[in-house]
Amino acid sequence: TPVPLRRAACALCVHRAPSWDFLREVLFSKLTSDSVFTKLTLKQYGTNRRDRRLVRGDYKVTDARANAVHAGPAGYNPVRLSDGTTLFVAVRGTGPALLLVHGWAAHGGFFDSLADALESRFTLVIPDLRGHGRTPSGEAPLTIDQLADDLNEMLSLLDLQNVLALGWSMGAMVLWTLIARHGASRLAGLITEDMSPRILNDEAWTLGMLTGLDQAASTQIETAMRQNWPAYAAAFAPRMFARPLNGTQPDALEWAARDLANNSGAAMADFWESMAAKDCRDGLAAISVPALVTYGERSQVYGPQTSQFIANTIPDARALGFARSGHAPHIEETEAFARA
Repeated sequence: TPVPLRRAACALCVHRAPSWDFLREVLFSKLTSDSVFTKLTLKQYGTNRRDRRLVRGDYKVTDARANAVHAGPAGYNPVRLSDGTTLFVAVRGTGPALLLVHGWAAHGGFFDSLADALESRFTLVIPDLRGHGRTPSGEAPLTIDQLADDLNEMLSLLDLQNVLALGWSMGAMVLWTLIARHGASRLAGLITEDMSPRILNDEAWTLGMLTGLDQAASTQIETAMRQNWPAYAAAFAPRMFARPLNGTQPDALEWAARDLANNSGAAMADFWESMAAKDCRDGLAAISVPALVTYGERSQVYGPQTSQFIANTIPDARALGFARSGHAPHIEETEAFARA
């Protein structure tokens, strides 16, 4: 047993409460002894006095493995953003960094089955975006631009380079916006999953949502979200998947509906308003990294022509459809998606 751990045990046995600085030293020595690839300094750690567990704040990790990230205690890294919001980031696996960006009203846990399939090949970095899952909304505007800025700040704080980034649904729009606002210097490649660069339809653009959603209908939807979010979430959840369900994830609809309903209706309406106002078409041709454009051939949200448009517009891109999937191929055909 390391000397600091023995000292802590003795202190606790005689009912002496060790100081917080002493506990930090003990926990730090244990963590660094387990982290053979990582060089860290004590000041990179902080102690949360409320729940008395070690947490990670803003930090930079020097790792001997290319593109790897240290998972930190309990497999997650709380990343403190410049506005004071703490971004919840799950980290698991080993290998090159793969960033998984979830969709609107979802959270990082929607990637669990895909993460299980990929963690032996990649270091998976899976944030809960602002206002989703375990990340609070904070004081910043709830917009696509802000989500893109948050991700760019996270990549910088974690010092991630040569990242393969996957964006599902709204997550794809966030990544397109990140590239437009901050460039693609930290990215090695881009994967998008069943998304349109403009979700609204009009006389000149018919590759938005399959329902023919236009500005007037979008405004009505936003109002419905604010008035009764649980009802809207319950109606939306079945549209995420192919109909009928293909049976690969029989409980997916149940947990997806439950988790969607846990969001704030006001926050989701704000993000929806921003997403409906966004038009990423002009930025596609400027994307400089290779791209894989994936979609579900049975999607109830976007048609395959939308993904073909994206693949034809990004200079180095190809489209790949999943025959048994709807809006979420990574859930509906996890093994095939992971192979791709």
